[in-house]
Amino acid sequence: MRSVVSGITYLLVACSVILLILIVFVSFKEQVFDKIPTNESIKKTEKATDETDDSDDMPSEDNTGPGYAVPTGNINVQPDEAVIYAGKLELPVSGATGYASVRIDVLDDDYNVLANLEPGKGFRILQEDGQWWRIYVNSETDNGVIVGWVRHNLCMINLPDVIPSIIYNNTNAYGSVFRANEEIIPDITGKQLYAYSPRKDGKAYNERLGKDEYIVPVLYAMAETIYKAQLNALENGDSLMIYEGFRPYETQQQVYNEVINLPYEQKNFGSYGIQWFIMSGVGNHQMGYAIDTSLAKIVEEDYAVTGKYKYKQFKYVEYTMPCNIHELSVKATLKNAEDNIPAQNLQKYCANAGLSNLQSEWWHFNDENTNAGITKKSDGKYIITECLSASPGN
Repeated sequence: MRSVVSGITYLLVACSVILLILIVFVSFKEQVFDKIPTNESIKKTEKATDETDDSDDMPSEDNTGPGYAVPTGNINVQPDEAVIYAGKLELPVSGATGYASVRIDVLDDDYNVLANLEPGKGFRILQEDGQWWRIYVNSETDNGVIVGWVRHNLCMINLPDVIPSIIYNNTNAYGSVFRANEEIIPDITGKQLYAYSPRKDGKAYNERLGKDEYIVPVLYAMAETIYKAQLNALENGDSLMIYEGFRPYETQQQVYNEVINLPYEQKNFGSYGIQWFIMSGVGNHQMGYAIDTSLAKIVEEDYAVTGKYKYKQFKYVEYTMPCNIHELSVKATLKNAEDNIPAQNLQKYCANAGLSNLQSEWWHFNDENTNAGITKKSDGKYIITECLSASPGN
């Protein structure tokens, strides 16, 4: 009798353990492996939020895509009819250009792999739903078009597409201002280190904005934090002036190699060391969670229009900062910026938004929360050249 009771006890314990494992597994699965949105959930989301409203984006009958909304051009309303977008960014993500930061899969609604995107590959974002983007990408197969889903935590977004009020001036794309101890760095200072087009200024035509503009990619999770910093600046009549987001690995190494070979008297790094100013190997610019930004005073503002939305554009004067941006010496440190009010304001705007400053460079800010969410880190070994942006909500 005792052996029977023991057997039943063991059986009950075993069943309890199995049940507990199943409960933990289901809970884990629901939290980690979130489902790709179904067509029904897409419709509900589109009705609930303006950001994913694709009602004006329905493809025409002769569209060769698979029945998904595909923005196809710059169709703007009259300025007096345009509205200010109310969302987590200055403009919706729909129509913006995104980029794979690492090799990623494009999936259909049933989790089947439609294609693999190589690092740096550009695509047009059609819609956001939870942790997913529905994208439109050119392909050498499938009639030249693929529409599917990607996890946006592994993607970068072109900042001017979603925060166009920021002033962008990527000097490395036309004439680098890198200097060491305020002296020229051979083969770096004044050189075009990379470009987004054959243009001398390195800009690419952005149909969404109706003008030539720099491509400034950062990881998508960081874009919202940068926008908060810009809102903080705007409240005080200032604007961020971003000089660089993503920086190719090749450029990073090129600058490092030239700086390490400078004469001893030009290497004024103090107790910080060269790695505080220019890293060898992969850094946070290559991983996509860093920006280099200065600050400008707004002297005049107006509105521009894309799609049905309007956004601010400025005439400005850049503040005098502790030293020139991309100065690789102790002159760039936060300690040297203690008496500079514009630099202190910049730290305040960014810190209050959730960005952390690099102690050796008053202009360099990281988003550590975004860094913590990276599941596969980019090595930055690619050049970005595609701008596929179109108006939101066409």
